[in-house]
Amino acid sequence: MRLFMAIEIGDAAQSRAARLLVELHARARALASEAKITWVPAERMHLTLRFIGEVDAATGERILQALREPVAIDPFTVRWRGAGAFPPRGAPRVLWVDVEAGRERLVEAERRLSERLAPLGLAPGSRPYSPHLTVARVRDPAGIKTATLFERLDADLGETHVDAITLFQSHLSPKGPTYVALQRTPLRAG
Repeated sequence: MRLFMAIEIGDAAQSRAARLLVELHARARALASEAKITWVPAERMHLTLRFIGEVDAATGERILQALREPVAIDPFTVRWRGAGAFPPRGAPRVLWVDVEAGRERLVEAERRLSERLAPLGLAPGSRPYSPHLTVARVRDPAGIKTATLFERLDADLGETHVDAITLFQSHLSPKGPTYVALQRTPLRAG
């Protein structure tokens, strides 16, 4: 099983993301027609809280158990606005939409869920958690410059009300990944 925990962004943000992808794709084609970019379809967009990776069925069941109880965090709103790239300088490898509001709550959710997974031998990642919404992965930038790509771009996806964290299973295929929601862990007033 290949697992990850994420926030589902909702229909309104997905609809705006679809329009943003059309604009970014056209700009990328105009700026660097040879660039090789894998765009994340809007219907598959989510904000990853924690990538767990490959686990066996027994570990998968223990993860489901660890995530069954609600998380003691008040439901909150995430505001999606602004665009960026990783790395911040040089050739881009990942294009993303920024979290303008709700960042602290996302970091707190990631921390609390990671604490639940630690007793299962699933240590948190080595880098600090940096919430962002991935919209594309750049395999070959072919000279694309993110400053030009994002110039005067309206990267505003609106808001998402977050009242649950979803555990997804990812199935990889040549046509791209398919995500199956295995469990939704509700947030409740802490």
